[in-house]
Amino acid sequence: MKMEKIDVNSKINQSTELCKGDVQGARAFHHTIIKGSKLTFLGNAGFYHILITIEGESMFSTDGKEYCFDSRTSFVPGPDKDVTVTAVTDLQLLEIQWDTAPGDDEDLRQYKTVFPVVVPYIESIQYTDPNKSEKSISRMMIPHEIIPRFTMGSVESYGYDLVRPHAHPMLDQFFFSFPENDMEVIIDGEKYNMKGNIMLHIPLGSDHGVEVTGDRHMHYMWIDFMPDKEAGLKRLNFSHRPTGKVRDFENEDKTR
Repeated sequence: MKMEKIDVNSKINQSTELCKGDVQGARAFHHTIIKGSKLTFLGNAGFYHILITIEGESMFSTDGKEYCFDSRTSFVPGPDKDVTVTAVTDLQLLEIQWDTAPGDDEDLRQYKTVFPVVVPYIESIQYTDPNKSEKSISRMMIPHEIIPRFTMGSVESYGYDLVRPHAHPMLDQFFFSFPENDMEVIIDGEKYNMKGNIMLHIPLGSDHGVEVTGDRHMHYMWIDFMPDKEAGLKRLNFSHRPTGKVRDFENEDKTR
């Protein structure tokens, strides 16, 4: 099991590709952008730029507009638009490149997607999942009918908690652990400790789950790609059901 640790202590601008070649049609990069520096992502490249600010303050400029963020936010510019990211403070940025495909334009019209897609983390739709406990907080950072064949979200909890091992051969998947994360990933019955700032490819079709014990903090992103769109959407529509509520562990007893 290969876990790719990210260097978040770099004092220079740095871009690192993660899990290279693990998911067909997808590429993952971690960018460190030092205060005052800029990084431009070019449109018309044949893929979507899905950008997630992990830590730091930033300004995004695209299509003649500017967007300022001081906390975790997901941002997807139009696939034909350039976007420039300016680091207001030192910035840790995760980028997912996801290839476009025939039929995407029709899907985008059906989904009524408006670019840029901007989802502040604290405004993510919360959902329930039969593999997760009632204690955990699950969030849709990019719901599954926004970007064709793609979705991503997060799971947060404290010990003790368990995401029951399960498999989904219709969804290929990365895990990314937020800096505060400390948990065990369970792959085909084997446990692996996963701390913060790590990217992991979950082998397609494997049984996988997560466990957190003691007073440790589980907080990770799942990033899903759908090689079979119809099967993927069917699975997600069944398993990810919005709660209509907003929970936050800052206001809850973490031990329950």
